[in-house]
Amino acid sequence: MNKTVTINISGIIFHIEEDAYERLSKYLSTIKGYFSKTDGGNEIMSDIEARIAEMLQSRTSPVKQVVLMADVDFVIGSMGRPEDFAGDQEFTEKEQTKQETVYEEPVKRRLFRDPDSKVIGGVCGGIGNYFDFDPTFLRIILALVAFFSFGSLIIVYIILWIAIPEAVTTADKLAMKGERIDINNISKTVQEEAEQLKKRMEKYGDDVKDFAKNNRHIPRNGFEKFMGFLLDVFRAVSRVFAIAFSIFIILFGSVVLFVMIATLFGFTSIGPHQADIITSMFLLDGQDFYLGTIGAFLTVVIPVAMLMYWAIKLLFKIKYSNMWINMTAGIIWFIGLMLALYVGVRTGRDFSQEGKIRETLVMKPYDTLRLALNSAEINWQEYNIDTDNIEKNMGINHDEYEFGSKNGVNYLFGNAELNVIKAQGNTVELVVVKSAKGWQKKDAMDRARHIEYRVTQKDSLLLFDNVFKVGGVDKFRMQEVKVILKLPVNKVIYLDKSLENLIYDIENVHNTLDSEMLNRRWIMTDDGLRCIDCNGLDIDELDELKDLNIDLNGVNIKSKDSKIKIDSDGVNVNGKHTSIKIDETGIHVKKH
Repeated sequence: MNKTVTINISGIIFHIEEDAYERLSKYLSTIKGYFSKTDGGNEIMSDIEARIAEMLQSRTSPVKQVVLMADVDFVIGSMGRPEDFAGDQEFTEKEQTKQETVYEEPVKRRLFRDPDSKVIGGVCGGIGNYFDFDPTFLRIILALVAFFSFGSLIIVYIILWIAIPEAVTTADKLAMKGERIDINNISKTVQEEAEQLKKRMEKYGDDVKDFAKNNRHIPRNGFEKFMGFLLDVFRAVSRVFAIAFSIFIILFGSVVLFVMIATLFGFTSIGPHQADIITSMFLLDGQDFYLGTIGAFLTVVIPVAMLMYWAIKLLFKIKYSNMWINMTAGIIWFIGLMLALYVGVRTGRDFSQEGKIRETLVMKPYDTLRLALNSAEINWQEYNIDTDNIEKNMGINHDEYEFGSKNGVNYLFGNAELNVIKAQGNTVELVVVKSAKGWQKKDAMDRARHIEYRVTQKDSLLLFDNVFKVGGVDKFRMQEVKVILKLPVNKVIYLDKSLENLIYDIENVHNTLDSEMLNRRWIMTDDGLRCIDCNGLDIDELDELKDLNIDLNGVNIKSKDSKIKIDSDGVNVNGKHTSIKIDETGIHVKKH
């Protein structure tokens, strides 16, 4: 049985055997005596004690809670023998003999953020130390990748900043660089840092003296010196940010200029032919096309080019400045802005008024009307339109348009919308509402009349065009076609599967989605459309309930084919073919 004592090393409590404590205490006293007259001795001792505490922690566990002599020998062997730096006067021959065993821990690099070579958070410096390379190249690569990834890498950097710890102690900095954490390396590192700090402060003191010598009329005090030091630091950091920002502006400007030039010469994602059609259908005439193109180009390119010009001057420290360059660029940009505004106002004015026309068709009376699309499909290739665009855009979105040309004439195609509502009388009516925009009401009405859209009836079959068409001299002015079928009460319609992209938000008593209404018959009631053959359709089950009564006597539910009663006698279910009764005697099932 050995006696133990409790000690505190670097803020951590340990239970240690008494003889191990005496050996460790002598060891620390020797080290402290050696470094007592050394610059930064207190900081060196603090780092040494923190390292010793870390090593002792690694050799204890919930099972082994006491520090033994072997553990102290391991620490001393790992940290270094006192006679290596303090001479042998503090140790007896016996102690020196015991100290001959040196424990060489394997040197293992650890990932930390480097606070001594950081630009923002020290992540790149820490990674550079871990893999032993210059972090400057990593910073350049990350800046380029951050630009082309539209800033998503910044989030990754912030996560690494939070996740990777900073090298605070000297032991952390040695582990970061893969150096052995012993007394010699700790003292060497602390002294080097102190020497670097001393040189920086001496240089700063010389600068202050020179400044004070040249500005004797300005009083200097400690606060002003400190603020001057902070200003120097701010200037250094600002220079790094200025370089990174300059590189970003140059890369960003190059991409913008490339896109603008490619667009100017027709190399766009929609193709030069398609771009010409869209432009001619949008702008009033050819003059607006050239003026608008030049204006938009100058409005965007001139600021980007000047930003690149200033970024290059900042990056390479070019102090040359020419007033005429700035003035010429400003005048050209202003001309471009005026041209763009002129075309924009002139075009936007043509969207100011809306005109609508209604065409009402009386349909032949049938108890059931079948609604379907016209089977005569448009040959999109004749209009130089890619069929993939039709499926991706107009096949999904009701507010999408397609532009094409045929025999030198430009055309606009848009989706029509079909809705079904209750008629006020007994006549089946079909209302086709066409709308368009214009500078004046008359222009908008004329454009609405020029919209081509057909609905035909063959006996009980109504055939609808899926899209409407605008051609000739008419421009794109938000043309729309809405078809409204007014159905009398007790009349039935069948919605064919082909109407998938035509019907739009048809109201019904079941709140069924448009896609679920297809291939089914619907009857018009006073409350709206009700499904007739909706077997398998997921609709609200309460819609089938005819009566629901809840009172003090219990619950009574009546539906089309069954009755349910819940009271003090139990549960009674009377179905069309089976009756079920549940009471205190059990469950009773009776078939009719």
